[in-house]
Amino acid sequence: MYTSLIDGFLLAFVAGLAVGFNILPIKWQRIYCWENFWLVYVVVSLLLVPIILALWLVPHLGAVYSSLPLKSLLRPFLFGALWGFAQLGSGVCVHRLGIAVASAILNGVGIAVGTLTPLVLQHREMVSQASGILVMVAIAVTVAGVASCGLGGYRREREAKQQGRRAGFAVYESAMSQAEPTRRSYVVMVVVAIISGVLSALTNIALAYGGDVIGRARAAGAAQAWAPFALWPVVFLGGSIVNIGYSVFLLSRNKTWRKFKPSVREAVNPVLGGCMWMGGIALYSSATTFLGVLGVSIGFGLYTIVMILTNQFAGMFSREWHRMGAKAYGAFVVGIILLCMAVVIIASAHYFT
Repeated sequence: MYTSLIDGFLLAFVAGLAVGFNILPIKWQRIYCWENFWLVYVVVSLLLVPIILALWLVPHLGAVYSSLPLKSLLRPFLFGALWGFAQLGSGVCVHRLGIAVASAILNGVGIAVGTLTPLVLQHREMVSQASGILVMVAIAVTVAGVASCGLGGYRREREAKQQGRRAGFAVYESAMSQAEPTRRSYVVMVVVAIISGVLSALTNIALAYGGDVIGRARAAGAAQAWAPFALWPVVFLGGSIVNIGYSVFLLSRNKTWRKFKPSVREAVNPVLGGCMWMGGIALYSSATTFLGVLGVSIGFGLYTIVMILTNQFAGMFSREWHRMGAKAYGAFVVGIILLCMAVVIIASAHYFT
């Protein structure tokens, strides 16, 4: 039993690291623009890796799909397509706001919506119970954390502009925005981050509507931990459409197809990021099978906190807060502490259900 728990916690920890660091390679681009990086990243993370994992871990995958009615595949595909806007929004926000601020707002809103939605829609009677009260407290703490992170990000941009550093990113970071920051553009990107955080919960809804696919995969011989892998190619195929479409649009409009020059370093960065993202998702789903009831409490808390803190380390490592004053970074640190507190409260609420 204890070996199983240790394995589960280790997988959750590694998954948080992988997802937290997955977008860092965008800072290492020196030739690719954002749209070049994002096209390769999306093809790898949403198409190639999910298909490879499904073919590897789910026996008779083609027979599983062919034995299902169209609606069993269409519903998760459509929810995945809607989730694709959240994935696109996250990429655009990282390009404009940086890893630290974008991930803090996205993760904070995603945690709040992902926790509040099932409580209100499926377990409304629990709102007045101990678990429901803890969840509502966690939502309030999350909102405060997101607001504090947003304030810190705004102060960072203002200080960077005063220092003549434009958006605050080094000029050699070719996939990051070099545009002159304005209050309006910052507010627009924060709104995009919030909307993306709300839409990010659609992956859970897609999984909920994918029960037929998962059940058929188990019947075909897939292990319980690997059966959900049969659903990912369907869900992420839907999500890839808007991301690939927007990337191709920018590549054509900005005439940046020519940036795809023969360069191993440039090509490896988005491939590495895409593999880390999908690999982290896969590891966490496997971790929950080892943790049992802890998978939705302590396991979730460990994974989420590691992911949030890793995002912030990636932002610091890539010098997003370089030469920033204590006033700007202080507000951001307070926001991160509040988000971690919210995750702990949400995790503890599961013990009162």
